Amino acid sequence: MNKKKLTGLLLAVLVIAVSCLIPETGRLPGAGIRAIGLVAAFLVILIFEALPIIITCLIFVALLPVLGITDSFNAALSGFSNQVVFFILASFGIAEAFAKVPLTTRMLAFLLRKFGKNIRTILLSMMICAALLSSIVSNVPTCAIFMALGLKFLEFYDNPEDRKRTGRAFMIAIPVASMIGGMITPAGSSINLLAISLLEQHAGLTVTFVQWMAYGIPLTLVMLPAAWILSVLIFRPAEIDRRRVRSFLDKLEAEIPKKIRGSERKVLILTLIMLVLWIASSWIPAINVMVVAVLGCCAMFLPGIRVLDSRSFFREVSWDSFFLVGAVLSIGNAMVSSGVSQWITGLLPSARMPLPVFLGFVALLAFLLLILIPVAPSLVTLMATPVISLCAVNGASPALGMLILALAAGNCYLLPLDTVTLLTYGTGYYKMSDMPKCTVWLQLFMVLAIALLFPLILRIVPVG
Repeated sequence: MNKKKLTGLLLAVLVIAVSCLIPETGRLPGAGIRAIGLVAAFLVILIFEALPIIITCLIFVALLPVLGITDSFNAALSGFSNQVVFFILASFGIAEAFAKVPLTTRMLAFLLRKFGKNIRTILLSMMICAALLSSIVSNVPTCAIFMALGLKFLEFYDNPEDRKRTGRAFMIAIPVASMIGGMITPAGSSINLLAISLLEQHAGLTVTFVQWMAYGIPLTLVMLPAAWILSVLIFRPAEIDRRRVRSFLDKLEAEIPKKIRGSERKVLILTLIMLVLWIASSWIPAINVMVVAVLGCCAMFLPGIRVLDSRSFFREVSWDSFFLVGAVLSIGNAMVSSGVSQWITGLLPSARMPLPVFLGFVALLAFLLLILIPVAPSLVTLMATPVISLCAVNGASPALGMLILALAAGNCYLLPLDTVTLLTYGTGYYKMSDMPKCTVWLQLFMVLAIALLFPLILRIVPVG
């Protein structure tokens, strides 16, 4: 074991030990203190990469009853019974179906043909495609698809320095675009669906598919160009000879049949059916967005369709993501049940704020907390009750507060610690300190955009 991993393990053990020795206070019981210590240790293990992700998840879930944070191991596994976990599995299946047919390549080739005049517009084309696909498929598989296309494009650079500089821009912009696109619909990110589920659980309210789109689409339309401009200005991708661009485009188009047929048509039809049902769920409560995704994924396996097979499905699922989301939801639930959420609620300001200030404050609060808890599902679970309480103080709908919390938490790219950003971080094209040079400004821009845009949208499309 190398020094970095050993340091991470020892530091995690020390954090847990210290949390067990801290006496409880009037507002925060001992179980809550130990839960905070466990989360801190969990993050230390992830940051130092001290253990494989799946093993880390299993160990920390098992520690919940051992440390007395939950009453039993059954309670510790509560996150794995959340419907969001199975939505993630379905998303990987749908993404694999897209990867098996040339739909995404066809879309990218079309945009490159129209707009791929230079390296800047090529980057924009990839970001637009990633954002559009991410609106109906979870961020992780979307990022994986376009990361592969980006890496293929970077092979056309002969100069290693130019390839490194351009790779930095592409490998940061692609996961950012995937997360931004995930805001467009509830189905775009598991975080969105988790927030809706928690809103129904804690406040008895919901945000419909169409209501979500009314807020997600305008925000995406201002965020995506901002992300592109910042990526180009800050990382300055190296220009490439137009002949190389043409060669890349020819290579892409050679892989695409001229007409849509066979499996590609089946994937397109099934995706359109899912999209229609998702939109219809805004008026038909019996239609569950996550159930539609699971059944849509299963339909890809049916005789006569057979776009997917079980072997390729299990191979392409990111089991690290599956266990990570299940584990952080379990730990988040434990933090809520041990009183941490109530303790945070007591720390929030009790004075009423003007609506734009309040909306910007919720987004800024989420971004600040992402520095301490850079795992979005855990943050949303932990902050659901405090945000709902904050909405009550400010006379705002809890649905609006939870929507903003989810949108901000879903843009977890200040540092490459989220599952989405870790995919491209692993390519080696950028350092951990490179990402915040762009993304800190993007997050601040999003706070401002929410504060200015959402009061206007609220007049047309109220929620809650």
